[in-house]
Amino acid sequence: LGTGTVTVGIHIAAPGLALKPGSAIDQLGRQRLSTVYMPGYKITMLPDSVVQAYTLMEGRDCPAVSLYVTFSESDLTVQSAETRLERVPIVANLRHDQLDQTINREWLENEASETPVDLPVERSTLAFFWRLAQTLKARREVVRGKPESFNRPDYSFKLDRPSNEAPPKGDETVLIGVRQRGSPLDLMVAEAMILANSTWGQWMASLGVPAIYRSQASLAPGIKVRMGTKALPHAGIGVPCYAWSTSPLRRYTDLVNQWQLIACVRHGATAALAAPFKPKDAELFGIISGFETAYTAYNTHQSSMERFWTLQYLQQNAVEEVEATVFKSFEGEPPM
Repeated sequence: LGTGTVTVGIHIAAPGLALKPGSAIDQLGRQRLSTVYMPGYKITMLPDSVVQAYTLMEGRDCPAVSLYVTFSESDLTVQSAETRLERVPIVANLRHDQLDQTINREWLENEASETPVDLPVERSTLAFFWRLAQTLKARREVVRGKPESFNRPDYSFKLDRPSNEAPPKGDETVLIGVRQRGSPLDLMVAEAMILANSTWGQWMASLGVPAIYRSQASLAPGIKVRMGTKALPHAGIGVPCYAWSTSPLRRYTDLVNQWQLIACVRHGATAALAAPFKPKDAELFGIISGFETAYTAYNTHQSSMERFWTLQYLQQNAVEEVEATVFKSFEGEPPM
């Protein structure tokens, strides 16, 4: 518009606008603490009716906590940020499994390349987000001191069955695919989430509102990521602080942070007095402890289920010999 700036909106589903701490649904969420994922099935943290009511679904206006970040058009430096509570019309959902092969680097960077599918968004818009994501990533890598590497592929497990509403029986046909991390769509979403989590974390800290943060003092061997209530740097990501806030439907830490964020939007400088959780609140530390225990257990369960279905795949396809890459970490050395 000739202003020399461009404003990007990042919109997060907002169950925290209706759910209240201490309510029956909150108590269920606090018991589960996270959605549990496994091949062909998941146990949602919140009841499915709640998830469906608040998820950002195509074709309807959805309540959202929105972050608007204004960038300089020339070099994409951040000029300002504003957070709003609002309803957002969801025009379309773009899905990785359907579009990763289409929205690739060549298509985004070459205006002459053909568009093989009918997309509900202009190529120029996605090309801008691709440029922005690469810029944000490069700046984080300067802080990190070294580039991030995506040398480990992600594996997707799909079970051939009519419905995912009930747990698998164990004899379904399993399909295993490879999704390389760092694809353009993946990077666009990841950088938007990092930007939101970092920006919101810094804002809450500036208002004296406690939140749940993830931090890492350095990238030195043996220095692990920790959870706490202080806005400390996260060396692994390369940001001043990092407050999980972008998945309130599937992680309880994010729902807690959303309640705190809502207080910041509504009360500004006096948010610390109105926020559900106060500084040094023992309840926050209890949530952190419970979440870490549950999250570790859930990840272990997911890994066990993936191992089971991997063995099923080998058996179903009569695979007797495979080529493999082995990843092993040694104390004091980087993963190989």
